[in-house]
Amino acid sequence: MPEQRKMVTAVPENSETPLENVRSWVTPNRLFFVRNHFDVPALDLATWRLRVEGCVTQPANWTWEELTALPERTVFATVECAGNGRSFLQEPVHGVQWGSGAVGHAEWTGVPLRLLLEKAGAQESAIEVLFEGADRGTESDHPEPMHFARSLPLEKAFDPDTLLVFRMNGELLEPSHGFPVRLFVPGWYGVASVKWLQRIELLDRPFKGYYQTKKYTVQRQGSSGPQTVPVGPMAVKAEIILPADGAVLGLGTNRLFGVAWAGEEALARVGVSTDGGHSWNDAELIGPRAPYSWTLWEYLWEVADAGDYSVLVRAEAESGALQPLEHDPLLGGYMIHFSRPLSVRVEGARRSHAHRSDLDTLLYDMNAYAEENMRLPLDVEMEFAGGGGI
Repeated sequence: MPEQRKMVTAVPENSETPLENVRSWVTPNRLFFVRNHFDVPALDLATWRLRVEGCVTQPANWTWEELTALPERTVFATVECAGNGRSFLQEPVHGVQWGSGAVGHAEWTGVPLRLLLEKAGAQESAIEVLFEGADRGTESDHPEPMHFARSLPLEKAFDPDTLLVFRMNGELLEPSHGFPVRLFVPGWYGVASVKWLQRIELLDRPFKGYYQTKKYTVQRQGSSGPQTVPVGPMAVKAEIILPADGAVLGLGTNRLFGVAWAGEEALARVGVSTDGGHSWNDAELIGPRAPYSWTLWEYLWEVADAGDYSVLVRAEAESGALQPLEHDPLLGGYMIHFSRPLSVRVEGARRSHAHRSDLDTLLYDMNAYAEENMRLPLDVEMEFAGGGGI
């Protein structure tokens, strides 16, 4: 039976990437996690329009043909649901009870959002950009129907890597991933990347929508105490894929394998502890290390004594930001990126003889493909700057 996403809720679909099946840098579309708040809207390309309005000098309605005729840009990026890992919290928190699989890494292709904003002519009064999806529904504490909507600061909206995406891993978006067009904000939690995009509005005031101020918010310590702020950039985080929690291993060489990412930054290192956090050793990082993207890692653990062990991993970003060992209660049910201990048993009657070569072989072709395609954004930008396209 082919590998499938892990279903968490069926209606609307919320499903996880099966991380235990990750063998390459890029997550196949059919295994890429899905986060939906409402039912997938039925959209027709012939009638679909993307409206740009608000604090602009030239409001416009973009057709599919007009949008896809603009110069393209491609980024590789990891995206994670802000509630990923919620089921691991000691104190239960309301929301989808994700395990660790609400995360994936893909090649995203579309049009830089700034091209549309520049053609619309942002007025000086604009400070935020609102993005509205075609999906619509209600929440238990919001019985009136509403569209899913989020906003970005003007600076992030104009970032050349913030895209209006229509292809994922070279294929047109599937309906569950936002067909025909979704916003994609690399390095930020998935809530920012509004799917089924139908309206963009430049605002002269902060957006106060439900998913901006009621949900997807965390507390930050300010000079006058905790302040509520919207979830934004992804935090540094590492996950252990193999072995599984509760696994029985043997004496000798055991392979620990996983993924790690650092939001808008590139990953610097992954530390591994096999004694519950008392001592740490560096894992080997595998494949490309780039901003926005996860990195695969492995650690060959030499075990001489049988017994029960507590394994931890923690990631570090290039800026020095380090994955914490405990969840910050100010984050509530979001940004769950603390290191979770993995319990394994080593039995003296077993022997392990793991080595690196098998993993290197599995990753070689995918990494070569990824490194080649990472040149594409620069090529497209150079062509545009030279007068090509519009």
